[in-house]
Amino acid sequence: MQKRFSIASDVSQAIKAAHEGDFTALLEDDTERWWAFVRERFDLGADELMLRIDLEDASLGPWCIWLLFSLQEHGSALALEGVLIPDYENDPDAALATPEGREQVPYFVLS
Repeated sequence: MQKRFSIASDVSQAIKAAHEGDFTALLEDDTERWWAFVRERFDLGADELMLRIDLEDASLGPWCIWLLFSLQEHGSALALEGVLIPDYENDPDAALATPEGREQVPYFVLS
């Protein structure tokens, strides 16, 4: 399967745009599914969400990065709180693992 992002700068630019409120480059055709996921999870009481972006490294294989979002106090805004990158070079098992301490946070996958 073709990965959404082919180089790190593509991912970086898409994350920067999302941080500024433009999710187009990041979500592409998954925009409606993402916002439905967000609404559903927040309606169920979640106050944090993660977005997993699957990537491929020529030498190390598949890995992912995680974007952590939180619901703002008025319930009508979503804030990008952080970008979580596993230490897959030193711990190959971490490449696709849910970030430690975030195992219960609902997440959406982009491939």
